Amino acid sequence: MFNRRLYILILTLAITLGLLLWNWHSTPGVLLESASSLTSVNRWEMDLGGQWKIYPSLRQAWITETDLEEKGNNSPLTGGEYGLLPSNLDFHVATKAFTVPAEWNARSLMLQINGVYGEGAIYLNGMESSNRIGYVESEGGSSRIQVPVSALRHGQENLLLLEITAPPSQRKTFLGSPYPAKGRITGAVSLQAIMETSIENPQLHSVWEKETALVRVDFQLSHHGFSEYGPWTVQGVISDGSAEVAQIMTQVQADESPVQPVSVTFQIPNGHVWSPEDPFLYQAYLTVSNTRGDRDDIAFAVGLKSLDYQEGSFSLNGQQLAIRGLALSPAKGYELRNRGEVADWLKECKAQGYNLIYFSGDLPDEYWLVEADRVGIGVWTELPSSSMIPAQHLPEPRSWEDWIRVSSLHPSVWAYTSGIGLEYNPQALLKDYEQAVQTMVKPIPAFNFNLTDEITIQGTWGEIEQPQVNRTTSELLWPAEQLVSWVWTALLIIVAWSNLVAVNWRYKELQNKKPKRALRIAWFWQCLAMLTREMTIAGLLTALIFNTHVPWAHWIPNQWPIWEGIRLQSPWLIWVMMGSLFVLFRLLQIGVVAPRMPGTPDVMGLAAWLERRYFWNWMVGVLWVLQGWGVPRSVPILAYVAFHILFLPLKIRDTHRVGGRYAAFLWVPGILILILGAVAAFRWEDFFYALHLLQQSDWLKVILFE
Repeated sequence: MFNRRLYILILTLAITLGLLLWNWHSTPGVLLESASSLTSVNRWEMDLGGQWKIYPSLRQAWITETDLEEKGNNSPLTGGEYGLLPSNLDFHVATKAFTVPAEWNARSLMLQINGVYGEGAIYLNGMESSNRIGYVESEGGSSRIQVPVSALRHGQENLLLLEITAPPSQRKTFLGSPYPAKGRITGAVSLQAIMETSIENPQLHSVWEKETALVRVDFQLSHHGFSEYGPWTVQGVISDGSAEVAQIMTQVQADESPVQPVSVTFQIPNGHVWSPEDPFLYQAYLTVSNTRGDRDDIAFAVGLKSLDYQEGSFSLNGQQLAIRGLALSPAKGYELRNRGEVADWLKECKAQGYNLIYFSGDLPDEYWLVEADRVGIGVWTELPSSSMIPAQHLPEPRSWEDWIRVSSLHPSVWAYTSGIGLEYNPQALLKDYEQAVQTMVKPIPAFNFNLTDEITIQGTWGEIEQPQVNRTTSELLWPAEQLVSWVWTALLIIVAWSNLVAVNWRYKELQNKKPKRALRIAWFWQCLAMLTREMTIAGLLTALIFNTHVPWAHWIPNQWPIWEGIRLQSPWLIWVMMGSLFVLFRLLQIGVVAPRMPGTPDVMGLAAWLERRYFWNWMVGVLWVLQGWGVPRSVPILAYVAFHILFLPLKIRDTHRVGGRYAAFLWVPGILILILGAVAAFRWEDFFYALHLLQQSDWLKVILFE
């Protein structure tokens, strides 16, 4: 009789897990519009954005793609899924087929990937180490990889494979995890054909000498062929759109280095400043050529501004600047880019009186910076890997060099956030980190913010507002919870009453092979009591996951992707799955004990007999219902734990009376605690961070008693 119930329980868990996996919801990827501030006449470019094939593993991707080519096999189980890049879609492996035009054979090929969130390898026409053409590791920056000529199939179709795992910050953040082991690409992906030498990584610096603007452009000459093809002539021109206002020419001699740093300085008399009221942009044009006729060029916009931050105040072009900013979440940013409404949205914000947009979570694509330059509105960005990081994992500021270089080309970039929630680290380490960041981003100021539940970010410099959100509707991901608590509590009361009026049976009745009807009914209600008790705690935890406000959630929207991934699923399936797991864990605990009890009772029977001391479960349900009248969400869970502790002496006495030893009940929980302790030992940095967090903040009080 008891075994049949156990089989039904295991079947329920298996079906629930199957339904959860079958109906697993992920954030749908949407195609994102992207752009670069750099343009070129002499470079040929192939846009690789659009439709890609997404796979769970590199081997499956390669085998499936070669099978498709050779056999036409397109099975829905092994054929991968279609996805879009660039997008906000998380993936592990993506493939793209392309054909190189015949006229590109005489040029070097560069693979440009922007907006890389993750780390991994790039393969061309194979999955072996010999087919790997590059490696990427970034938190929203870009990667530029030279494609070996020997790796290409000229005149034939080539297959590009991107294998990306989670970005470093996902692991290094407080309570971070490498899972899900997926990354994403939110910027443009393109293939460029360039000549033997190209201009790479321009960085802009400008200072003023009275009315004259001194514009220094630092860049690199990258030699993709043979360095003896020099010397190279570098020419530069800055135009105001109608006439040339500055020019420069210099010659660079050949050396043994494949990368040569070059710096040129322009003088612009009576320079026209860039400001929100008058977002004027010059145009810069750089070319490099050699005696063989090889030539490369880049063009980009130049905005001249003088930004200063002192004594808690910004000044722009000598005028005090009071910040009135609006925070933009990654989800809203993706939506605007997908719809092509970035420029219109920025203009609308400016019309409403905002002069700055604060990008929280992700770095903005350069498309945002280009449009902000044109509209005349400031940009404040959070530097990656900077939120809730234990001191031992604080990022190395040099990892932001690429982004700092790109942002230097845009007058709209006014400030950075280099840390959120770092105040719980030792001050000595934090001070060294802050100094290193300030040195890296200078002259743009960088700020550290404390973790708070405040919606508005304020300072003597002004304020940044969060979008107005109705918390009662936006965060109730399980709107049926209140109705569920009423119905479930009514069931708990019925089960408790039925157990109260059922026949009182003793331990020795577990050996009865042919129990009477009254005893079978009593066993039924006791078994149901055990199931409903485990389902009760599962329901409370489900409500905690789906309907609980997390303090400072607006600061860290992308910190814990597992948490966000679970919140996308059906709360009903999560509830049933957790409840089934808790019941099986309880039966496992009792299954270890049963052979050591007198008479070796059946596991389900022993579980039903022990349930007599859990009569209080209906009171936990009542507290769940009372949450609708202001009872804090943590109270039912705390009451559940308190009742366990309160009735523990009675449970120990019952076990000893029948000749058992209660210590056996601690084996399974003890093993689980040891496993968790071993895992925690590898994350000791998180332990000390949490310790300081508890000592210095009231976040636990907010969660428990909100």
